Amino acid sequence: MRAIRWDHPDAFDDVLLLVAPDDAHRRVLRERLAQVRGREQPGERGLHPRFKIVAVPGGRESLRRAGGVTIAMVNLELPKGPGLETIRELREAREDLAILAYATTAGASDAMAAVMAGADFFFDCRDESSAALAHVVDLAIERRRLTHTIEKQEADVEEARGRLAQLAGELVGTMPGLWPLHSREDVLPFREAARRYLLAATRFFARDPRGLAKALGVSYFSLRRLLARYDVPFPAARPRK
Repeated sequence: MRAIRWDHPDAFDDVLLLVAPDDAHRRVLRERLAQVRGREQPGERGLHPRFKIVAVPGGRESLRRAGGVTIAMVNLELPKGPGLETIRELREAREDLAILAYATTAGASDAMAAVMAGADFFFDCRDESSAALAHVVDLAIERRRLTHTIEKQEADVEEARGRLAQLAGELVGTMPGLWPLHSREDVLPFREAARRYLLAATRFFARDPRGLAKALGVSYFSLRRLLARYDVPFPAARPRK
Protein backbone atom coordinates (compact mmCIF):
# COMPACT_ATOMS: atom_id res chain seq x y z
CA MET A 1 0.00 0.00 0.00
CA ARG A 2 1.32 3.41 -0.92
CA ALA A 3 1.86 5.61 2.12
CA ILE A 4 0.26 9.04 2.31
CA ARG A 5 2.57 12.00 2.60
CA TRP A 6 1.32 13.82 5.68
CA ASP A 7 2.06 17.52 6.14
CA HIS A 8 1.73 17.08 9.92
CA PRO A 9 2.72 13.44 10.63
CA ASP A 10 2.90 14.01 14.39
CA ALA A 11 -0.66 15.35 14.64
CA PHE A 12 -3.67 13.09 15.23
CA ASP A 13 -7.32 13.24 16.35
CA ASP A 14 -7.68 9.98 18.28
CA VAL A 15 -5.44 7.42 19.95
CA LEU A 16 -6.54 3.95 18.87
CA LEU A 17 -5.58 0.85 20.82
CA LEU A 18 -5.47 -2.11 18.43
CA VAL A 19 -5.73 -5.36 20.39
CA ALA A 20 -4.93 -8.20 18.02
CA PRO A 21 -2.40 -11.00 17.47
CA ASP A 22 0.86 -9.95 15.87
CA ASP A 23 0.10 -11.42 12.47
CA ALA A 24 -0.41 -10.36 8.89
CA HIS A 25 -4.03 -9.42 9.50
CA ARG A 26 -3.14 -6.97 12.25
CA ARG A 27 -0.53 -5.39 10.01
CA VAL A 28 -3.15 -4.94 7.29
CA LEU A 29 -5.56 -3.28 9.70
CA ARG A 30 -2.84 -1.02 11.00
CA GLU A 31 -1.89 0.04 7.47
CA ARG A 32 -5.53 0.75 6.58
CA LEU A 33 -6.11 2.78 9.75
CA ALA A 34 -2.92 4.74 9.12
CA GLN A 35 -4.37 5.89 5.77
CA VAL A 36 -7.40 7.58 7.35
CA ARG A 37 -7.14 11.34 7.13
CA GLY A 38 -7.62 13.51 10.16
CA ARG A 39 -10.36 16.06 10.52
CA GLU A 40 -9.82 19.49 9.03
CA GLN A 41 -8.76 22.05 11.60
CA PRO A 42 -9.93 25.67 11.24
CA GLY A 43 -7.10 27.99 10.30
CA GLU A 44 -4.64 25.14 9.72
CA ARG A 45 -3.65 23.84 6.29
CA GLY A 46 -2.20 20.46 5.51
CA LEU A 47 -2.97 16.82 6.19
CA HIS A 48 -2.46 14.67 9.25
CA PRO A 49 -3.45 11.07 10.14
CA ARG A 50 -6.67 10.52 12.03
CA PHE A 51 -5.23 7.95 14.43
CA LYS A 52 -2.18 7.47 16.54
CA ILE A 53 -2.13 3.67 16.70
CA VAL A 54 -0.96 1.70 19.72
CA ALA A 55 -0.88 -2.03 18.87
CA VAL A 56 -0.74 -4.76 21.52
CA PRO A 57 -0.96 -8.55 21.05
CA GLY A 58 -3.29 -9.45 23.91
CA GLY A 59 -5.65 -8.49 26.69
CA ARG A 60 -3.16 -8.20 29.55
CA GLU A 61 -1.08 -5.64 27.68
CA SER A 62 -4.21 -3.75 26.56
CA LEU A 63 -5.14 -2.85 30.15
CA ARG A 64 -1.67 -1.47 30.80
CA ARG A 65 -1.82 0.71 27.69
CA ALA A 66 -5.48 1.81 27.97
CA GLY A 67 -4.75 5.12 29.65
CA GLY A 68 -5.06 8.07 27.30
CA VAL A 69 -6.56 6.17 24.37
CA THR A 70 -9.81 7.27 22.69
CA ILE A 71 -10.94 3.95 21.28
CA ALA A 72 -9.99 0.30 21.64
CA MET A 73 -10.39 -2.04 18.68
CA VAL A 74 -10.46 -5.60 20.06
CA ASN A 75 -10.15 -8.82 18.10
CA LEU A 76 -12.56 -11.42 19.51
CA GLU A 77 -10.23 -14.20 18.37
CA LEU A 78 -7.29 -13.46 20.65
CA PRO A 79 -5.07 -16.55 21.03
CA LYS A 80 -3.85 -15.90 24.61
CA GLY A 81 -7.10 -14.82 26.21
CA PRO A 82 -10.75 -14.40 25.20
CA GLY A 83 -11.61 -11.14 23.51
CA LEU A 84 -14.85 -10.88 25.48
CA GLU A 85 -12.95 -10.88 28.76
CA THR A 86 -10.65 -8.17 27.45
CA ILE A 87 -13.69 -6.06 26.53
CA ARG A 88 -15.19 -6.51 30.01
CA GLU A 89 -11.94 -5.51 31.70
CA LEU A 90 -11.48 -2.46 29.46
CA ARG A 91 -15.06 -1.34 30.12
CA GLU A 92 -14.61 -1.68 33.89
CA ALA A 93 -11.37 0.29 33.71
CA ARG A 94 -12.66 3.05 31.40
CA GLU A 95 -16.35 3.96 31.32
CA ASP A 96 -15.68 6.65 28.72
CA LEU A 97 -13.63 4.47 26.36
CA ALA A 98 -15.20 3.62 23.00
CA ILE A 99 -14.75 -0.08 22.28
CA LEU A 100 -15.06 -1.62 18.81
CA ALA A 101 -15.12 -5.42 18.68
CA TYR A 102 -14.27 -7.16 15.42
CA ALA A 103 -13.74 -10.63 14.01
CA THR A 104 -13.28 -12.31 10.65
CA THR A 105 -15.33 -15.44 11.41
CA ALA A 106 -18.12 -14.43 13.77
CA GLY A 107 -21.88 -14.54 13.70
CA ALA A 108 -24.76 -12.62 15.22
CA SER A 109 -24.35 -14.36 18.59
CA ASP A 110 -20.73 -13.20 18.79
CA ALA A 111 -21.75 -9.63 18.01
CA MET A 112 -24.43 -9.73 20.72
CA ALA A 113 -22.00 -11.20 23.25
CA ALA A 114 -19.47 -8.46 22.47
CA VAL A 115 -22.03 -5.69 23.01
CA MET A 116 -23.26 -7.33 26.22
CA ALA A 117 -19.65 -7.47 27.44
CA GLY A 118 -19.32 -3.72 26.96
CA ALA A 119 -18.44 -3.10 23.31
CA ASP A 120 -20.09 -0.10 21.66
CA PHE A 121 -20.11 -1.58 18.17
CA PHE A 122 -19.25 -4.78 16.32
CA PHE A 123 -17.47 -4.98 12.98
CA ASP A 124 -17.50 -8.02 10.70
CA CYS A 125 -14.03 -7.51 9.33
CA ARG A 126 -14.68 -8.54 5.73
CA ASP A 127 -14.39 -5.04 4.36
CA GLU A 128 -10.97 -3.80 5.47
CA SER A 129 -10.97 -0.58 3.47
CA SER A 130 -9.88 2.60 5.21
CA ALA A 131 -13.32 4.16 4.67
CA ALA A 132 -15.13 1.20 6.23
CA LEU A 133 -12.83 1.14 9.26
CA ALA A 134 -13.14 4.89 9.80
CA HIS A 135 -16.94 4.60 9.59
CA VAL A 136 -17.30 1.88 12.25
CA VAL A 137 -14.81 3.67 14.51
CA ASP A 138 -16.95 6.82 14.28
CA LEU A 139 -20.07 4.80 15.11
CA ALA A 140 -18.41 3.30 18.19
CA ILE A 141 -17.15 6.69 19.38
CA GLU A 142 -20.55 8.34 18.91
CA ARG A 143 -22.43 5.54 20.66
CA ARG A 144 -20.05 5.65 23.62
CA ARG A 145 -20.35 9.43 23.84
CA LEU A 146 -24.14 9.27 23.96
CA THR A 147 -24.23 6.29 26.32
CA HIS A 148 -21.71 7.84 28.69
CA THR A 149 -23.63 11.14 28.69
CA ILE A 150 -26.88 9.37 29.64
CA GLU A 151 -25.18 7.25 32.31
CA LYS A 152 -23.54 10.33 33.83
CA GLN A 153 -26.84 12.23 33.87
CA GLU A 154 -28.59 9.28 35.50
CA ALA A 155 -25.88 9.16 38.17
CA ASP A 156 -26.26 12.90 38.76
CA VAL A 157 -30.04 12.51 39.05
CA GLU A 158 -29.66 9.70 41.59
CA GLU A 159 -27.25 11.82 43.63
CA ALA A 160 -29.68 14.75 43.50
CA ARG A 161 -32.58 12.52 44.59
CA GLY A 162 -30.60 11.32 47.58
CA ARG A 163 -29.66 14.85 48.61
CA LEU A 164 -33.26 16.10 48.20
CA ALA A 165 -34.50 13.23 50.32
CA GLN A 166 -32.11 14.36 53.08
CA LEU A 167 -33.14 18.01 52.77
CA ALA A 168 -36.82 17.08 52.87
CA GLY A 169 -36.47 16.32 56.58
CA GLU A 170 -35.66 19.97 57.21
CA LEU A 171 -38.69 21.08 55.19
CA VAL A 172 -41.15 18.76 56.96
CA GLY A 173 -40.74 20.63 60.24
CA THR A 174 -41.77 23.95 58.68
CA MET A 175 -44.81 22.75 56.69
CA PRO A 176 -47.60 21.01 58.65
CA GLY A 177 -49.17 18.17 56.72
CA LEU A 178 -46.08 17.46 54.60
CA TRP A 179 -45.05 13.83 54.86
CA PRO A 180 -41.37 12.98 55.26
CA LEU A 181 -39.60 11.15 52.43
CA HIS A 182 -38.44 7.63 53.19
CA SER A 183 -36.16 7.03 50.20
CA ARG A 184 -34.68 8.75 47.15
CA GLU A 185 -37.39 7.12 45.01
CA ASP A 186 -39.90 9.39 46.76
CA VAL A 187 -38.22 12.46 45.23
CA LEU A 188 -40.12 13.68 42.17
CA PRO A 189 -39.42 16.43 39.64
CA PHE A 190 -41.10 19.65 40.78
CA ARG A 191 -43.64 19.70 37.94
CA GLU A 192 -44.80 16.16 38.65
CA ALA A 193 -44.95 16.78 42.40
CA ALA A 194 -46.99 19.96 41.85
CA ARG A 195 -49.34 18.16 39.46
CA ARG A 196 -50.01 15.38 41.95
CA TYR A 197 -50.60 17.90 44.72
CA LEU A 198 -53.13 19.82 42.61
CA LEU A 199 -54.88 16.60 41.55
CA ALA A 200 -55.30 15.64 45.20
CA ALA A 201 -56.54 19.14 46.01
CA THR A 202 -59.16 19.09 43.24
CA ARG A 203 -60.45 15.75 44.51
CA PHE A 204 -60.70 17.15 48.03
CA PHE A 205 -62.55 20.24 46.73
CA ALA A 206 -64.62 18.33 44.16
CA ARG A 207 -67.36 20.54 42.68
CA ASP A 208 -66.11 23.49 44.76
CA PRO A 209 -63.58 25.41 42.62
CA ARG A 210 -64.06 28.64 44.58
CA GLY A 211 -63.26 26.82 47.83
CA LEU A 212 -60.15 25.36 46.18
CA ALA A 213 -59.05 28.80 44.99
CA LYS A 214 -59.47 30.19 48.49
CA ALA A 215 -57.49 27.31 50.03
CA LEU A 216 -54.64 27.83 47.58
CA GLY A 217 -54.68 31.59 48.06
CA VAL A 218 -55.37 32.46 44.43
CA SER A 219 -58.26 34.06 42.58
CA TYR A 220 -60.88 32.01 40.79
CA PHE A 221 -59.50 32.99 37.38
CA SER A 222 -55.88 32.39 38.47
CA LEU A 223 -56.95 28.91 39.54
CA ARG A 224 -58.00 28.13 35.98
CA ARG A 225 -54.59 29.16 34.63
CA LEU A 226 -52.77 27.28 37.40
CA LEU A 227 -54.59 24.00 36.79
CA ALA A 228 -54.21 24.35 33.02
CA ARG A 229 -50.46 24.86 33.41
CA TYR A 230 -50.15 21.50 35.15
CA ASP A 231 -52.71 19.66 32.99
CA VAL A 232 -55.13 19.21 35.91
CA PRO A 233 -58.88 19.17 35.07
CA PHE A 234 -60.82 22.10 36.47
CA PRO A 235 -63.35 20.89 39.09
CA ALA A 236 -66.95 21.39 38.02
CA ALA A 237 -68.95 23.78 40.20
CA ARG A 238 -72.06 22.69 42.07
CA PRO A 239 -75.19 23.37 40.05
CA ARG A 240 -77.17 26.33 41.33
CA LYS A 241 -80.53 25.55 42.88
